[in-house]
Amino acid sequence: MPPAIHPVDLLQILRRRHLTPAIVFLTSRRACDEAIDSFAHRHVPIPSERSAVIMQTLDKMIAEYPSITDHPLIPTVQQYGVAAHHAGHLPSWKIAIEELMRQGCLDAVFATTTLAAGVDFPARTVIVTQSHIRKNRTLTELSVSEIQQLAGRGGRRGKDYVGFVVVTPSPYIDVGRIARGLTSNPEPLDSQFVISYPMVLNLLKAHVIDHIQPILEKSFAQFQLNQRANVHETKLDKVDAQLQAYGQRECADWITQWQSFHQARQRRSQVHLKKTHRDPPDVLARLPFLTPGRLVEVSKERGVVLRQYRSRSRGYAMVTVACSRGRIVEYPASTVTAVLDAVIDVAETRRFPWSTSHGLAHANHTLENLPARLQRLPIRVEQDVTDNPILTETLSGEFPCPTCPSRPACQKDHPRAWRLHQDHHRFTKTIHALRTDLWHRFRQHMDVLQTFGYLTPASQLTADGEWARLIRINHSLLITELIRMGAFEGIEPSLLTGVMAGIAHDDDRPVAFSRRNAALASVLGQVRKVAYSLATYEEPPLLRSDVAAVAALWIAEPTLPWKELIRSTAMAEGDVYRLLARSLEYLSQIYGLKATHPALAHVADQAMDLMRRDVLRELP
Repeated sequence: MPPAIHPVDLLQILRRRHLTPAIVFLTSRRACDEAIDSFAHRHVPIPSERSAVIMQTLDKMIAEYPSITDHPLIPTVQQYGVAAHHAGHLPSWKIAIEELMRQGCLDAVFATTTLAAGVDFPARTVIVTQSHIRKNRTLTELSVSEIQQLAGRGGRRGKDYVGFVVVTPSPYIDVGRIARGLTSNPEPLDSQFVISYPMVLNLLKAHVIDHIQPILEKSFAQFQLNQRANVHETKLDKVDAQLQAYGQRECADWITQWQSFHQARQRRSQVHLKKTHRDPPDVLARLPFLTPGRLVEVSKERGVVLRQYRSRSRGYAMVTVACSRGRIVEYPASTVTAVLDAVIDVAETRRFPWSTSHGLAHANHTLENLPARLQRLPIRVEQDVTDNPILTETLSGEFPCPTCPSRPACQKDHPRAWRLHQDHHRFTKTIHALRTDLWHRFRQHMDVLQTFGYLTPASQLTADGEWARLIRINHSLLITELIRMGAFEGIEPSLLTGVMAGIAHDDDRPVAFSRRNAALASVLGQVRKVAYSLATYEEPPLLRSDVAAVAALWIAEPTLPWKELIRSTAMAEGDVYRLLARSLEYLSQIYGLKATHPALAHVADQAMDLMRRDVLRELP
């Protein structure tokens, strides 16, 4: 959305106040382009001397990057001293705009928030027009780090004594959010370390398995997991201290014994009912953590658990969840996709809405102010689920509780003690899962590689494992399985490029492309079947045929000009450039298999040669 102040009026005010050059951050690419177009309608050109300087600088950039020779925005930049900068532009154009800004040729750059990170691009003034950012077709609040990244662009070292941050008025901006972002501490760093199949193969190639767990324990990811485990250990110590107050009874584990006795009485009273529904192992592993106050992810949104119960008809495990905007929704426990490492106080009640008004208000406020990223609890699934032996003994009539002298005390103390016992069990399980999470995930990946024959039972690389470890890209298991089953035998360079583009592309933006390739569609159909068969072990790629066709066309027609390729699709040229660049990276990985798969590597080499032309020749 554009700023509430017209872009031309905004720039005129900044010029009068000597606050240029400025970076105006907008929410979308379209908003940036519309802001630039508005200058042509108002016709407020800059002096001819400055236009000449801009053109001289652009001529130097064109000599280095010929792809921007006839860029459609050059006249606007030259006449008005403003430019747009977003991911829809070619990298060469963005480099040219950055150089113009550094030379002091521009008064304003209208950009998306991607400009705030990773680029040395300061200005005297930063204009913030938003408190939200568009991610995956939804608007998400800017984090503290993102707000400070935006503000950090204000002020040029060696040129400005002071940098300015201006927040423009708008009905779509939360000024309080911006103020908190400017004054709060940034969110803590979060490790993005991921266990992948190539990493497992390469570690086992370089080290014996006994040395790998200590290596993983030295990682920053495990350090953060240990920090979270320490928090839970503090809570566990408090629970242990509360449990000690109940002292010893006739049974060493009287809490568990009494719970079994209590369950046995319930089962005997329900023998006329249908057999209780048996939950799958993943749901059973999750149930102990779905307690009131727990934050969860369910049906693509976050919520707070208010209660856990079983449906009367079939005995399915259910949860009542307080969701955003004050909604209270009943969900099967099986629909909970993630249990978050956060619990709030919701003040339970025994009737609907299952919490006090204050508790619901607190839950709703918490949901509205949750950070974009929250840690998930690593919950281990136990596949072998058997009946409690104590419960079996109780049902057989050989249990001592009815005649035990401690029964009155146990009956009185059990509700509170059982809740503490469950907390003890959850904390213990969570601490163990956190401290062994990386190693557990490593072993899971290793088991998959052994199943598919990349590793021997002794964790040694097989012949297939030796070459598969060289495929160090996303969806590596899919690619190696396709190679093993001969899916690429005799394939043409254009079809191989199209398949790699389909695997590499991870954006679901709508794209219009009319020239469908029947051969490519057939190959992608086979690849899609293999990808879905591996969905248990690796998330399938999008495999969009329209996107794959763009990359295939670039290889199939070596004389096709870049501008004709862009006109054939609704994709922005910056998106097409990134698609081809990522496809080139995937092809280079396959080319690395020339020692074991020379024919396929030769096809990949041909595709790479055909791809590196025109704009792609400027790829570093």
